[in-house]
Amino acid sequence: MRFTTFATSIIAAAAGSASAACLEQPPSAIGFPINFDITPSRTDAISFQIPPNSVGPCQLVAKFPADYPITSTGSDLVNVKALDGPAPGALVGSLRFRPGITTYINSFACRDTMSYELSIAQGDGEVKFSEIQGAGLFMDVGDCW
Repeated sequence: MRFTTFATSIIAAAAGSASAACLEQPPSAIGFPINFDITPSRTDAISFQIPPNSVGPCQLVAKFPADYPITSTGSDLVNVKALDGPAPGALVGSLRFRPGITTYINSFACRDTMSYELSIAQGDGEVKFSEIQGAGLFMDVGDCW
């Protein structure tokens, strides 16, 4: 009995510390919603301010609840490129924005500011969505999984 209580305490402490070590950082913005409208001739950019002394990794994530309104027409594959960091202009991932799906785009060493450009990968297409609390692009900071 004593061992079971001790083991349960250790597991509970570990679970609590793992969740405390994870931060879901929203994009830097003056206000919400942030409206994205990505076309071949119009890119969008997104930046994240990472809190000082954050322990990484920093993982770029797209997540939308089921039935979230996302408009996609034509070629809707979106490239994500770094705008800063050790490799500005580098392709860090590609994705299709879909409701009800969480997409892990890429993982990075955390920096104070992390900025990305969203563009249609190829062809003629358009992707529209609004970033609100709990839906859109986020930076998971720390051990989130």
